[in-house]
Amino acid sequence: MMSLIKIRIPLSLSALLLLMAKNLRYSPYSVNILMAGYDNESGASLYYIDYIATLHKVDKGAFGYGSYFSLSTMDRHYRSDMSAEEAIELVDKCILEIRSRLVVAPPNFVIKIVDKDGARDYAWRQSVQDVTTAAV
Repeated sequence: MMSLIKIRIPLSLSALLLLMAKNLRYSPYSVNILMAGYDNESGASLYYIDYIATLHKVDKGAFGYGSYFSLSTMDRHYRSDMSAEEAIELVDKCILEIRSRLVVAPPNFVIKIVDKDGARDYAWRQSVQDVTTAAV
């Protein structure tokens, strides 16, 4: 008797994985992706795809140099039952950690929300204030 394993991966992720795996052979490049989506059956989902096209379903995620600081902050404060306001507060804590501990912190951050209503920009956080100095 043959066992069948049913893997439920959204079609958009499957197509992206195929494209990344195919291009990895012919034109190597390094790409990490966090892909968020919402499905009426399964609700909100977040997937992490690394540079060799390995897919992981995660509750929270980050990549790059800032992830070393933001993932530890998320591990400490993340809860699966957080409201949108609490999640934004957690994102602000992560941005504060990155600003204070990473020497090459990005100048700006864009916070986006993905939920049953779609994807949208929520806020823009400026990391470095532009200061104009008058010539003396």
